[in-house]
Amino acid sequence: MRGKIIFIIILCLGAFSVWYFVPKQYKTTLEGVYYQLGNDKVFERIKIHLDGTLKNRIDGKKTFIGTVNFEGKELPRTPQDRTELELHYHGDHIGSIFSGFRIIDEAGRVEADIFNFGTVYANAKFSQITITMLTGENNRTWSPSNGFMITAPANNREEAIKISQKLMDEFRITLNDLLKH
Repeated sequence: MRGKIIFIIILCLGAFSVWYFVPKQYKTTLEGVYYQLGNDKVFERIKIHLDGTLKNRIDGKKTFIGTVNFEGKELPRTPQDRTELELHYHGDHIGSIFSGFRIIDEAGRVEADIFNFGTVYANAKFSQITITMLTGENNRTWSPSNGFMITAPANNREEAIKISQKLMDEFRITLNDLLKH
């Protein structure tokens, strides 16, 4: 009798482990906002489309690797000669969005050439995200006084800033402190 109970417990733990750790296809759309710090005139409600693989880690964090697309009129566009934007998030509350290749001809051949779109900050459940969009020469700068941001889910600028503050606080980056400089 005791052996059967132990067998059932092991079987249940095994089934749970397989269910929990097997990567799952993750396709969702988040509604959020695009805005600029220090400039109330730049604001637009947008949609973020995520399509990739979401995995649970043993420490309870989630990992996401897949593509990301944005829907909005005012958002800066990825250059035409780039492959799709990829989001790599490894569960440590920070990740990157980039295109790893440049399309070099009409046949679709590519060459390695990284285009950084921005840095993504997310909560442990990957249900809230904020993106600091890189700008400037070679897309390598972000300014705390006038940087462009994308935050979801959010309906307005104030809500977006609160979510961004919470997500970026993990790294001791506070938007209020940054805006003072």
